[in-house]
Amino acid sequence: MAEPVVIRVDTLGKCYHVYDCPQDRFKQFLWRGRKRFHREFWALKDVSFEINRGETVGIIGRNGSGKSTLLQLIVGTLEPTLGQVAIQGRIAALLELGSGFNPEFSGKENVFLNASILGLSDAEIEQRYEEIVAFADIGEFINRPVKTYSSGMIVRLAFAVSVCVDPDILIVDEALSVGDAAFQFKCMERLDRMTRSGVTLLFVSHDIATVKAFCRRAIYLVGGEVRGIGSASDMAEMYLMDMRSDMKSSQSDAAGVGPKAALAGEQGVAFGTCQGQIVSAQFVETQSANALFSTGDPIHIRIELEFDKTVARPAVTILLYDQRMVEIGGKYFLVRQDRAVLNQAGWATLDVVLHTNLNNGSYFLTLRLEDRLSDSQMLPVDKQVGALSFQIIRPANRHFLGLMDLDIDCKVATQSAGLDD
Repeated sequence: MAEPVVIRVDTLGKCYHVYDCPQDRFKQFLWRGRKRFHREFWALKDVSFEINRGETVGIIGRNGSGKSTLLQLIVGTLEPTLGQVAIQGRIAALLELGSGFNPEFSGKENVFLNASILGLSDAEIEQRYEEIVAFADIGEFINRPVKTYSSGMIVRLAFAVSVCVDPDILIVDEALSVGDAAFQFKCMERLDRMTRSGVTLLFVSHDIATVKAFCRRAIYLVGGEVRGIGSASDMAEMYLMDMRSDMKSSQSDAAGVGPKAALAGEQGVAFGTCQGQIVSAQFVETQSANALFSTGDPIHIRIELEFDKTVARPAVTILLYDQRMVEIGGKYFLVRQDRAVLNQAGWATLDVVLHTNLNNGSYFLTLRLEDRLSDSQMLPVDKQVGALSFQIIRPANRHFLGLMDLDIDCKVATQSAGLDD
């Protein structure tokens, strides 16, 4: 059974009025909307998504893309211009550094103030106070005014309050980047425990590696609008492709990144450059993008692709995902190692055989045409997310636990007989 939706964002938008001079603001007040003396700036526009209980979702994008505005609208510190946000459960947020802290109050006084704002009674705060102090680990500074704290100490105390009040939803906006490495590790370990216990986490970071490692899904914002929503690895790759395209925008051989026609149809996601494309992909057994197999059956796939001369080492990567779009594994194949004619476009048809011993369930295959630089480096050209899907039915005579059969053998080496009286 699917987990309940705890965050629902529906056509959300935030518009600011930009005035060229203070007098224009006064003129706008006098005219009461009959004449415009301002310019509109949409920090966020037409954003919609849902997040289920226990999900870990990253929000990525460049500075000015609307990430922090989105979080403030979700938390309620900003009012939307359009749309609405629905929240189910207690929400705790770690947004701007020191937000919610009174600099004149001591650390202890701010703990009680913030925890009470989050809905805890004095008795509940007293019960959690020692845990908060121990996690923050700022020593005697807990009794000193917050204005004497370093930025790292403020983060320690703010994070300690946020995670120790038992929130249903936790929102973190880049704040952890201020703390030292040991504290960051401590925070990540705590966040991992919380999400495994059912806490929903909304996580904003410019550290793409952390988002990929820690988040199941990601929302990619560009200019206040949703560029894509999908698995964290897919969205991180799209983000890095955009960055690469912009960095090369001044070069004559720049390859612009953008959406592409999806093999999976209207519901599919595909993106890449103009350097090539995956023309078609299908299961040989069904001559379609869908199929049904039994555990252990070989899965035959035919892929057709084309690429231009700028792709030096064309390769195709095949990635296997389960029904939650969690990556199981994958492999890449070089299409041609020696390009005989470098000034001509290339094409290829690949016949792939996938040997699996998967358990019952639905599975997806993502295909990626790329310029493979090394085992660890590549430049994506065309990524087709979830282009192929198939079902696995496990026969009654196959017995194993988990997602796949690890083919573990066991033999009885010695055995002792029971003793008779």
